Amino acid sequence: MSANHRLLGCKGCGSAIVECAFAIAGIPLDYEEVDYSAGSPTRERLLAVNPLGQVPALVLPDGTVMTESLAAIHYVNDLAPKAGLVPPKGDALRVPFLRWSTFIVAALYPTWTYGDEPAKWVEDTHGAKQLRESTDEHRKKLWLQVEEIVGAPYFLGERMTALDLYVANMARWRPGAAWFAKNAPKLNAIAQRTSATAKVADVIKRNFG
Repeated sequence: MSANHRLLGCKGCGSAIVECAFAIAGIPLDYEEVDYSAGSPTRERLLAVNPLGQVPALVLPDGTVMTESLAAIHYVNDLAPKAGLVPPKGDALRVPFLRWSTFIVAALYPTWTYGDEPAKWVEDTHGAKQLRESTDEHRKKLWLQVEEIVGAPYFLGERMTALDLYVANMARWRPGAAWFAKNAPKLNAIAQRTSATAKVADVIKRNFG
């Protein structure tokens, strides 16, 4: 068994969010780059850890496997609660954190799950094109809903939490930075501010250049 946690991920993917969490918490992390696409030479390695073939896939020091970014966030917060990734019980920010972090993974995230590889879900080319377009448009509506409630300078106000790590990374995915700058300036500002945070900046640079 490794003394460190090992994260299987791919550049620019959701694994970067978990990387950021470990960086903020100051917990050593071994990183293993994998390609989840069919036919990749590293796909079998990923499937051996996570049968869904998705990242992030986190291997704990005792060999236990943890998947799903939000689960990993709560795990890291338990190891290093002073990092402030998740507001503690009794904190007024805990309820909105629970609501919006779940919204991100339950409502927003699936738009990429289905839209990134529409051919996995729809057989004909036209249907796949429609699925990609419809999930892209639905995602924009969801982001605009978040834009209406988001605080400043961070998602929940004065304190940075894991919500800001999600925004910093996901604002770089479709519809992209230019769309956020034009249509969601508050989220764009949060993404920029969080990305410039010392411990986060290196992770963002490695994943997005």
